Amino acid sequence: MFTCLDIQLKPATATEAVERSPDQGWQYGAYLDVGYGLNFNFPENHQWRSKQTTPRTNEVAPNMGLAYLRKEPRTDSRWGMELAVQGGYDTEELVPREHPLSGADTLRHLARANISYLAPVGNGLELTAGLMKGFINYESFYAKDNFNYTRTYLTDYNPNFIFAVGGRYPITPNVDVGLHVLNGFQHLSHPNNLPSYGAELDWRLTTHATLYQNIYYGPDQSETDLKFWRAFSDSTLQWRGESLTLALSYDVGTEKSSADPGNPRQFWMASALYARWELGGPWAAALRPEVFWDRNGLMTHAQQLLWAMTSTLDYEQHVGPQLAIVRLEYRYDRSTGLEGGFFKDGEFAPGAPRLVRDQHVIWLGLMWAFDS
Repeated sequence: MFTCLDIQLKPATATEAVERSPDQGWQYGAYLDVGYGLNFNFPENHQWRSKQTTPRTNEVAPNMGLAYLRKEPRTDSRWGMELAVQGGYDTEELVPREHPLSGADTLRHLARANISYLAPVGNGLELTAGLMKGFINYESFYAKDNFNYTRTYLTDYNPNFIFAVGGRYPITPNVDVGLHVLNGFQHLSHPNNLPSYGAELDWRLTTHATLYQNIYYGPDQSETDLKFWRAFSDSTLQWRGESLTLALSYDVGTEKSSADPGNPRQFWMASALYARWELGGPWAAALRPEVFWDRNGLMTHAQQLLWAMTSTLDYEQHVGPQLAIVRLEYRYDRSTGLEGGFFKDGEFAPGAPRLVRDQHVIWLGLMWAFDS
């Protein structure tokens, strides 16, 4: 099985991890992702405003380079670990604008650094500590594991990485639960010294349908009074058939602002519908409408309503332990609201880039992965 750090859109359940055949010990691999986005706004700064991954257009962009070593915990070898390093444009926005962790610009190059243990408790309790994959998100941070080349705004502004201590337990073959104690919503942010908390539920409803529910609760401001804690919910319902996969995600988050007079409540909401058709052989097609409402500018630093439609043609070819992926993608984005807009060539005022509501981009994504 080709793994390369993230196996699929959602991680395997604890039950699936225990039941895998014992033919995998230590694994190592690498991944490269280079893209070119033809942005018809032709912004002089080449920047895709409000986007964290694939942030640069109208240039050849080395978006991701990754190398990793991993060992999964199993019943016949209960200790596991992951270590991975990464670099590229996709890692730059992992460093937060406010309250960055000391050494954050160096730590963004760490993708994984954790140890795990499969405890002989009931059906198998998997414990993990360190830097790990964020439990919130249907899409992966890495483009190769997704249906489309570009990621949703929903994915960009959710925790793709966490510094945490946590555990996952399969209550039944169809129900997994997880609990985590983590350092915050953004793993490279340090606004205070209190921990945050996360819970997850993976419920296989039928042979084809699975529900994923994630909850986050914790302090993400310098003021740590309970009334200022952030509450966040991420829900996804997936249906997977022989050639068609559909998934609907809905996120909602809120917190009271401790810095603004009157402590107003801030709010954001996002949703995306993912669809992928296997066309036969190495070919597939994907379609994804999405919306992201940042009412107070808390996440994107602009009060705006973003929506987008993305269509992708995908070609994947395995050659032994290597995987080559070519994706051709068209994406239309629109941003409205008090502070909305995308960069366009020219200036609105000296030193102020011109903003427009719409953006059309054609993407070519080239990806290569190796897994031992």
